[in-house]
Amino acid sequence: MNDIFGGVLQSLKQINTGAVLFDIVLTAVVSIALGLLITLFYAYMNRKKGFTIEFAVTLISICSVIALIIAVIGTNIASAFSLAGIMSVVRFRSMGQKTSDIAFIFISMAPGLTVGLGLIVPALAFVVVVGVLLNLIVYLAARVKPETRLLKICVPESMSFAGQFDDIFKKYALTYDLKRVRLISSGTIMELAYTVTLSDLAKAEALMSEVRERNRNFNVTLMYEADEVE
Repeated sequence: MNDIFGGVLQSLKQINTGAVLFDIVLTAVVSIALGLLITLFYAYMNRKKGFTIEFAVTLISICSVIALIIAVIGTNIASAFSLAGIMSVVRFRSMGQKTSDIAFIFISMAPGLTVGLGLIVPALAFVVVVGVLLNLIVYLAARVKPETRLLKICVPESMSFAGQFDDIFKKYALTYDLKRVRLISSGTIMELAYTVTLSDLAKAEALMSEVRERNRNFNVTLMYEADEVE
């Protein structure tokens, strides 16, 4: 037993504590900086839709934690096991998240792994290239393909809604589709849910005004997200 503890102590004496501490601090600082850069790219890409501070902190934390784990463990076998554990945690954390959010979680993992292995320049190049390309793709997609909105129109239960707003939609929208009809307020009001692709977002107010004139001044709601009808 004494021989075992003696061997361990002898190994610890051979470690350059100062160098190891410097490497850990450098890894932490660089990984946090790269995580912050990823967060800035994410925030810019979602500047119109908005984002939460909690998710921004999550991106920075994932990058720095993975970098420190890989830097401290060091061996290939241990890194493989630690990576498997990290992947399972990310899978649990990402439940219910948007697809773009899950993508950025994995993007923040990549530079963390790279920095943990001591490859700072490739990690920085990866973050810059991926961040710029993603924002460029989003910018070009927004110019080429107008965004779809969810429009909810309330009408009195006695009103016939079939084709009632078609002429207005043809005036302001490239495409439109009735997704759902339901009764609310104890069956006295019908709520119509349309997905509309507007030809010009600046004319959204005019669209809503004409719809309100047609639906007898009942509620009209234009929602930013049209991924699903709740």
